[in-house]
Amino acid sequence: MITTNTAALTAEPATPKAMPNFSHRVVEGYNPACPDNMILEVETMLMRSKGMLNILSDLHLETHLNQINSDNVSWALMSVIRELDDVYALVSTYRDAIANQQA
Repeated sequence: MITTNTAALTAEPATPKAMPNFSHRVVEGYNPACPDNMILEVETMLMRSKGMLNILSDLHLETHLNQINSDNVSWALMSVIRELDDVYALVSTYRDAIANQQA
């Protein structure tokens, strides 16, 4: 006889206790409350995104669109989306750091 734990099926997912360290995404010594650090990091992230989009654009101009591997294009575009999500997270962290300094 198979039994089902319905409480486990309806329970909210547990929040992870430990979050990964993303410090490799920013320069060493990054201070989230420093405007100059934030500007440098946003500029770096935007350059990575623009670089990826420029590569895709060059590929599109040099070949017919159907000759480009659609999976690779999807992964490249997802990389840009993730990079832009990182920009948002960085700016949000800056906003929070400034708010905490003023409190």
